[in-house]
Amino acid sequence: MQWNRALWRRSVEQLARFLEPLAAGLGRRERKEGFALYVKGLLMPGERKSIEPMAGRLGVDKQKLQQLVTDSPWDEQGVWHAIRRDVIPTMEPLTAWVVDETGWLKQGAKSVGVAHQYCGAVGKRARCQVSVEVVVTDGEIAAPVAGRLYLPRDWTEDRERRTEAGVPEKLQFQTKPEIALELLEQIKADGVSAAPVLGDEVYGRSGAFRRGLRRLGLEYFLNAGEDLAAWTEPVAAHRTRKHWTVIKGQPAPRTLIELSRSIRPSQWHPAAWRAADGAERRTRLAWLAVYALTDFDEETGRLPQTWLVVDWPEGDDQPYHLYLAWFEDKPVLARCLRLSRGRFAVEQYFQRGKSDLGLDHFEGRSWRGFHHHLVLAAVAYLFVMVVYLRSKKNLWRATDCLNCRPGESA
Repeated sequence: MQWNRALWRRSVEQLARFLEPLAAGLGRRERKEGFALYVKGLLMPGERKSIEPMAGRLGVDKQKLQQLVTDSPWDEQGVWHAIRRDVIPTMEPLTAWVVDETGWLKQGAKSVGVAHQYCGAVGKRARCQVSVEVVVTDGEIAAPVAGRLYLPRDWTEDRERRTEAGVPEKLQFQTKPEIALELLEQIKADGVSAAPVLGDEVYGRSGAFRRGLRRLGLEYFLNAGEDLAAWTEPVAAHRTRKHWTVIKGQPAPRTLIELSRSIRPSQWHPAAWRAADGAERRTRLAWLAVYALTDFDEETGRLPQTWLVVDWPEGDDQPYHLYLAWFEDKPVLARCLRLSRGRFAVEQYFQRGKSDLGLDHFEGRSWRGFHHHLVLAAVAYLFVMVVYLRSKKNLWRATDCLNCRPGESA
């Protein structure tokens, strides 16, 4: 749904009621008032959604917004908890949880976490901040449920910069998959309906991340690198001083791309679906039971059986994507097709959040301010989502399988 001036005018009267349960844990009346003003400023029409122009459009002193975001010590985790408890059930049933990161381009070097690093917003390395985000999706729309700033290692080791930016004393360096796993633990603890976790190679390549998901009992369908090694049969292992290793005489593992090329013609399943633009698209899917080298259980040495799922359109020289998946049941065509296209729901949040709702417009430098703004921008986006849901009775699904067998409806 395109967010515009007319929709804002039609829905503004709904905002106070929507915000009430989300702001309930903020305590002081002035915090709740500032909370509502800031979200209203993000939703109001206007090009720039940083504090000063929002205050001008709202007709309030900018210090009122500044105090709420950068100075007031309210805990953003309480708002995330309320989002997961009060808003997300309106979307059920969920088809996936999606993990991804997004970049926040920055000019200076003072903003917390800023570094010269890969920025998905521009598709290359640039001076930016990067946040790890989790959204849930019902197959059509995405809803943010957690997020945290990624702090590069040189930031965690620079005490002066940490202190100036207000980085929590106990915070240590964490990789993006480690941050994502903590966020997923929080989401599960809040009772959000479980669904397969989707993510790109940043997460799919991480054996520790995959092990963590299995420990949480969360199914996954993760993009995997072609050079990851796996077996198609179980292998025996023994423990050395540092780690588990395969016993001599066992067959060597093969890369996922080698295994993909070994798939027999009879194992491919043709698939067709209706894309968002109405066009019919086609591909082929196949899956193999595999035992990935990086899946060794660090305590027991067990090597769990997972699935290599290959999406390879007929006639193409290379596969579209390779996935490592862990399911409670065997793969079926419709589910694999939907999940293979499901990760792009997170882009919906990033695009709408940045183009209309000021997700990446925050100009503060502190850890607290960044995370306050992050959850407030999520609240603004969720309001737009709820307005959309209320206007729809029959939700159209973007990936509508055209040739699934009975029992496999997408």
